[in-house]
Amino acid sequence: MSLLDWLLNPSGLTPHGFCLSWAPGLVALHAGSDVVIGLAYLSIPLAIAAFIRRRPDIQYSWVAYLFVAFILACGTTHLMAILTLWVPAYGVEGLIKLVTAILSIATAAILWPLLPKLAALPSAAELERRVEARTAELTAALEQRDLLLREVYHRVKNNLQMVDSLLVMQTRQMPDPEAKKALRGLRDRIYALGLVHQQLMGSDDLKTFDIAPFLSELSSNIVHGGGANDVDLSVQAIPLDVGLDFAIPLGLLVNELVTNSLKHAFPDGRGEIDVSLSRAESGGLLLVVADNGQGYSRGDAGEGFGGEPGVKMALGSTIIEGLVAQLEGTIMVQSRRGETRSEIRVAEPVAA
Repeated sequence: MSLLDWLLNPSGLTPHGFCLSWAPGLVALHAGSDVVIGLAYLSIPLAIAAFIRRRPDIQYSWVAYLFVAFILACGTTHLMAILTLWVPAYGVEGLIKLVTAILSIATAAILWPLLPKLAALPSAAELERRVEARTAELTAALEQRDLLLREVYHRVKNNLQMVDSLLVMQTRQMPDPEAKKALRGLRDRIYALGLVHQQLMGSDDLKTFDIAPFLSELSSNIVHGGGANDVDLSVQAIPLDVGLDFAIPLGLLVNELVTNSLKHAFPDGRGEIDVSLSRAESGGLLLVVADNGQGYSRGDAGEGFGGEPGVKMALGSTIIEGLVAQLEGTIMVQSRRGETRSEIRVAEPVAA
């Protein structure tokens, strides 16, 4: 007997339909049922495989592929049952059933030892409980971190206030007016540092704060806190969240420039100072500090700050140039009678 005969017609056996006496109803019932079962068996493993491919995080996913192979083999046996209604291909059907048997034994042999591990996998409710517990832990840790940061900012601010108080006491003992002015300038710089920490202490994320109210309060303290009651101050700044590394040099810049205007622009004690922070048309930020004072002598004309053409002025240039360099910006100062204008261009800080 040839292999083909053994597969499709072993020993001249009759097809299965013969056993059903070729009754149309029975043949149709068996064929129809096997078609539906076979198609369902072919569809189910495809769905399982698609699910596993979309969820590679599932543990023991390889077991699902054993089920895929086993169910496909079962479906194939039902499709072969349709063929054997008319063709006695019992050899092929037997081989398919043998493969199905091997796959079923392998699946069962692997599945039973895995049952304890599969049962130990957390349920959806357990996972949700764990997530809630972990979230609560992280929330508590975050609140503790915020508390510590606020305490740090508070202590820094208090220490700066203590230094300021010591400077006040030292100033009262100094007879030299120039020394008193120098210490007053130092106090203004300390105030700028303390104000940054005060703003951070009151912010929501303890990392950034709006620069607009900071500049307004800082400038007002410099002008009115120094007794310049006849100097009108205007502060206009865009809302912009900044961090410690940007706010400190920018605040110190405003402090130096506004202080310089108070020292040199108004010999009669009257005038106007404008402070503005905006976005430049060419990109980045533009800080402008201007006054309508007497200006600077043309005898001081020369190279401005940052190598820009302008007017060289004694306004704490070393500090200013260092702060501009820290912000990786440029500065240009222009002065004439009735107006002195300092423009600082810096890149906008990247949000944290």
